[in-house]
Amino acid sequence: MHDFAWTADKRYAKPLVGYYEGAGSPKVTVRVLYPPEYENNAKPALDATIDSLRFFSDTLGPYPYKTVTVVIPPYNATEAGGMEYPTFFTADSYANVDKGTMTADLLDFVTIHEFGHGYFYGLLGSNEFEEPMLDEGLNEYWDQRMLRAANRSLHLTTTPLKKLGIDLRLPVFAYERLGAMNEHPADPIGQNSWNRMSGGSYGTVYSRTATTMRDLEAQVGTPALERAFKLYYARWKFRHPSVADLRAALVEGTGRPDVVDRIFADQVYDVKPVDDSIAAFSSSEVLPQPGYVMHQGRRVELTPKSLDKAVSDRREAWKKAHPKAKPGEGAFPYRTVVLVRRAGADVPQVLRVKFADGSTATAAFNGDQPWQRFTWTRKAKAVSVELDPDGMHFLDADQLDNSRTIDGNSAVARRMTSQVGTALQTLLAFLVSL
Repeated sequence: MHDFAWTADKRYAKPLVGYYEGAGSPKVTVRVLYPPEYENNAKPALDATIDSLRFFSDTLGPYPYKTVTVVIPPYNATEAGGMEYPTFFTADSYANVDKGTMTADLLDFVTIHEFGHGYFYGLLGSNEFEEPMLDEGLNEYWDQRMLRAANRSLHLTTTPLKKLGIDLRLPVFAYERLGAMNEHPADPIGQNSWNRMSGGSYGTVYSRTATTMRDLEAQVGTPALERAFKLYYARWKFRHPSVADLRAALVEGTGRPDVVDRIFADQVYDVKPVDDSIAAFSSSEVLPQPGYVMHQGRRVELTPKSLDKAVSDRREAWKKAHPKAKPGEGAFPYRTVVLVRRAGADVPQVLRVKFADGSTATAAFNGDQPWQRFTWTRKAKAVSVELDPDGMHFLDADQLDNSRTIDGNSAVARRMTSQVGTALQTLLAFLVSL
């Protein structure tokens, strides 16, 4: 036990109590202490703690203690929330925790996060000041894995907005990458707490570590990643591991030293942005060109006028022979050219092109060269191209430049305009009703 805390408040209601029983763990008594004004926070906090006990026990290792105490801070005590000690933590408190709202999700997340510290800061004994990645960073990542496993998203709405039909949601790791300082990262995630550019850069320990570990999981596979973290926990609980010890466990557990070493070199010990993009995309017919050709043993000149007629005749004949052809298919092949630019770390990328006939083509983009051009000549016109189609790299600075279409698509613009217009009309209607 390397830290402790206690709480006392004569206004506490009778504690809400629940239990967890799982393989390898003793029967765990979960107590929630809460003030009367936040009675509606107690049951969600209890449920989130029991769910956390189950997830962390299954994916990392058994919880060895017999108790967990959760404290809901009283009104006007915000600074007391979100703090962790072995077997004891403070959650958060919100006036409204209606299911499917942002405040309900935040209460759940803070509860899960502070419980998770019982593993990464408590049982493993990581030092947040010397190596915050091992505590705040890995804990943030595992918390979001738990929510992802439960198919949870972050609701960006309130109860009044939900009643108006406004219910925006964000996948948990999409939320994390927003705070990962992907475009201009300032410090390696393995850096200590005090030697950082700013408080904001320290804050990226949470999101950038979670995003980096998420990308590692995507590249080695979930079973291998979980196998490695179980090894890390079994080997280092109660022993104060270092970042180097984590790297060794990940290498051994995943069996992928190439991926682990590259990510640690680029993101843990260094700070390299990931920034690949589609710089150019075209797909055009390959037509015969004017000039001289050999025809039946004679040298014949193909003039622009004669070519235009030949091309027109061939297209007409092809349409008659293929009445059900899709747009983008025709009498002549298409040459598709894609230019990929790289302005950051060397990460293994997949490029996928879709064609009008439903076929696809893929190519690998690797190495530290600043650009590469890919060319295909096929019977159908390309309709779209996407870099990283399987979402392997959430560290990418800008995911909007990872895809293009040959023809413009105004659907997104129309939808956003419609949403903004609806929100404005709702606001005006509300103001008129006052």
